[in-house]
Amino acid sequence: MSDRPSIAVLRHLARSGGTMLTRCLGSMDRLVVLSEVHPRAMKHTNPAWQAQEWFGLISKPERAAFERPGASFVEFVTLVDQRARHKGKRLVLRDWSHIDYIGVPYAVPTRRPALLEALSPAFEISTAVTVRHPLDQWQSLNTLDVIRGALTPEAYLAGVRAFSEQVAGEAFTRFEDFTRQPMVEARTLCERLDVPFDPSFMTRWHAYEKVTGDRKEHASRGSGRREIKPLQRRACEPALLEQFRASDDYRVSCELLGYEA
Repeated sequence: MSDRPSIAVLRHLARSGGTMLTRCLGSMDRLVVLSEVHPRAMKHTNPAWQAQEWFGLISKPERAAFERPGASFVEFVTLVDQRARHKGKRLVLRDWSHIDYIGVPYAVPTRRPALLEALSPAFEISTAVTVRHPLDQWQSLNTLDVIRGALTPEAYLAGVRAFSEQVAGEAFTRFEDFTRQPMVEARTLCERLDVPFDPSFMTRWHAYEKVTGDRKEHASRGSGRREIKPLQRRACEPALLEQFRASDDYRVSCELLGYEA
């Protein structure tokens, strides 16, 4: 038995349904979810601000200290985790995996799981991974102004393949399956994260707003829904589909994740 505390980490790439999943988990009574957390990109989504403003788990002076350059990321997570447990809740970190595998426009991707590597010396990590069909994910990504024209299909697919190869040996949840059986798949996610499951999330998730990733100016199609159900695939230009199907990275990713190419 390890004497390290346990921590729960939810992993997925951008525009793969993560905001909806975070709303579902965050609306569960005993969970606190910090959204889009990355040890090298604290200023972008500012989990210290989330911990203080949204959840009251740290004070303003503590937040200011953790926002300073050189502040210990592990000390931040340790303190927030302890405070959450003191309130009878469990902390879940939603990993900002986009930074590691795609990067654009924030960083050059390393194709390594930075959050897991930062936390593993101090914590026993329970992970849950969610994925989405690479073509649907690409089309959703390209609705974002910061992505459109800045990310090539080749760079995107290389990142998806790297992520897919790293998670293929784990149990993972396809977002499409979650939209068909949200209660079943949410329970499974909680089991993998080793956190308590609360079935009443189904009545609250759509009103939950303590989440990053879906701003009004570039909201995803699922962001305004009150019901969880499958989304119809966006119309795809034949040339784009042909380009994707010609890519080894695309074909390998689909095979590893159980999708038809």
